[in-house]
Amino acid sequence: MDYLFESVKENVYVLAIWDSTWNSYNNCYFIVQEDGITLIDSSKEMHSAFLVQALQQLGKSPEDVKLVLATHGHEDHVQGTSIFKNAKKYIHHLERSFIEYQEPDEFNFDLLNHGVIQQFEYVWVGNHTPGSLAFYLKPSKVLFTGDFLCFFGDPLSKDGLVSAGNDLRHEWLEFLRNGGVAKETLNGFLNGLIAMNAFDAEFMCTGHGGVLVGDIKSFISELLTVGNKLQDEQVIK
Repeated sequence: MDYLFESVKENVYVLAIWDSTWNSYNNCYFIVQEDGITLIDSSKEMHSAFLVQALQQLGKSPEDVKLVLATHGHEDHVQGTSIFKNAKKYIHHLERSFIEYQEPDEFNFDLLNHGVIQQFEYVWVGNHTPGSLAFYLKPSKVLFTGDFLCFFGDPLSKDGLVSAGNDLRHEWLEFLRNGGVAKETLNGFLNGLIAMNAFDAEFMCTGHGGVLVGDIKSFISELLTVGNKLQDEQVIK
């Protein structure tokens, strides 16, 4: 199976493209709005055909994509944007030196540490890359976390691509408990979690793998509890 294309909720869709070189699903998100489609992340250039197929399933074409928001500048999040000639493209200003895209000037490096662009609130979370952002679509209560929180290389939840994903949540908590986040980056990771937990999210759309539905604030709060405990233990040592 090359890709999965499913509804997250009304007018929000996930395209999960299987990348055999990385043994991971690379995720992109289509938000259908009255004035056009917003795309959050765009996978690799080699996966552009899947973006076109997903748009066709929506009765749309690349010309209907008017806004592209990149959570960060890695190739699997920006390269597919090359086919969207009518779109305005935005990314955090700290990604300018790191963006893996042949024509970086196609992007607006105008996004700072927090703000609003159209209906999307955004906040800087860092950690994964210097300018990693999370986006939040308040009307739909959907949080897009990029690779700051994702399931890179993990199998999908036993309940499917879009689900409660309790098994995935458990694995992330265990990963954190077992030192999966390096000591020197733990504080920055916790600050990113705090920033995201300010949103009243009911859906968590990640950069790779499963999309989580329900109790997102509780999940992030659990991560914070585990992370704060690890930080306290470091201070004691």
